[in-house]
Amino acid sequence: MPTAGAIICSPAQRRPSPSLDPENTKLPLLHQQQQQPQHVQQQQAEAHQTMLIEDEVYGVIEVPSHIREIVEHPIFQRLKHVHQLGLLPWCLDKEANHKRYDHCLGAYRSAQDHLRAIERNSHYEPKLPDWCRQAVEIAALLHDVGHGPMSHAWELVNPQFDHEENAMACVDIIFNDALNQELVSLRDDGSGRGVQLIKALIIGCSDSLSFPMMGHNYIFDIVHNRRCGLDVDKWDYLRRDNKRLKILSSAEMNFDDVFLQARISPDGQRIEYRYQDYHRIYRLFEARFRLHVAAYQCPITCALDAIFVNAVQRLAPELLNIRSEDPDWLQLHDDHILQLMEMDPASRYIKEPQRIVEVSGDDCSGSNIIRVHRNIPGPWDAMQSGAFAFFGNERKKRTFNPWLSSTIIDRCYKLE
Repeated sequence: MPTAGAIICSPAQRRPSPSLDPENTKLPLLHQQQQQPQHVQQQQAEAHQTMLIEDEVYGVIEVPSHIREIVEHPIFQRLKHVHQLGLLPWCLDKEANHKRYDHCLGAYRSAQDHLRAIERNSHYEPKLPDWCRQAVEIAALLHDVGHGPMSHAWELVNPQFDHEENAMACVDIIFNDALNQELVSLRDDGSGRGVQLIKALIIGCSDSLSFPMMGHNYIFDIVHNRRCGLDVDKWDYLRRDNKRLKILSSAEMNFDDVFLQARISPDGQRIEYRYQDYHRIYRLFEARFRLHVAAYQCPITCALDAIFVNAVQRLAPELLNIRSEDPDWLQLHDDHILQLMEMDPASRYIKEPQRIVEVSGDDCSGSNIIRVHRNIPGPWDAMQSGAFAFFGNERKKRTFNPWLSSTIIDRCYKLE
């Protein structure tokens, strides 16, 4: 199955992008040019280029020129070499090999859809300033730009590594290199308020801002919703991951209206959801829970994670200190780590996961034994921990049976 990133355009308009992978070429969609010297046409095209990226969830994602500059930055291109689901493609489903690059583009498009929907549904005044809208979209695009190799597995390798904290430095690097005037304005206008807001939206906290949001605090529920967990990050990765994993049916994934029918609260402080979508909110948390049980925290996946962690800590502890501001960061991705492990005995378990054999708890001792223990909260537990705001007719709130409870996984594996 193809990954996101195919560009729709005329072959005569091809221009290589500064990608880490020379085979992945960006093909800009240019406006028709009048008869002018070729170098003049090229300069004009650079200023107005729109890129159309073919995506397996959305079909096509339109990328304007200022977003294109971010997408083509080497920091963002690196995400083409970081698996969204870590080591899962090797041990569970080889089709689930999509990358963080795909998810970040999907979150960008989801943020656009969500923002347009809440504005349409609420007709809230005052209008969101354009620079705030750009900050929301860019925060969604860059929310995972700081991930290490194999995504969340790298945070198991190094518990001191935080991909969101690392993303803050990535944002600074990208904007320090900015040439597009819209990006320059976000960086320089108002003492850098645009970049400040992007960073705050990524971590989901407005405390770091040096200015008030003036009735627009609701945008902090879009990218990283700390209040109740309903955000475009989840909206995209649940749809994107399940499209590859094929664990849940379309009916079980029917929660789009949670985002498309929401509105801005009358005071502009948060996003409110319809009472009649209450059951769909549960459905979203149920989908997340079932993907955790069947894939994200599947016992064999966790066992392979443990092998990966041990191997990296043993083979290359110096890599644990690399962050996005270091020159070596661009090369610190999945391909590099797998190549590093190539000559180590641990690599056999990535190539042949069938050598990781489940054994009974009575045999769960020895140097070649891995014990996996996980407690995965049920969807109702996760939903109850959030602070939701609702609107509409409460009598339209549908009842449902929260039959799924927390799941404890306790397995032992022998390395043969």
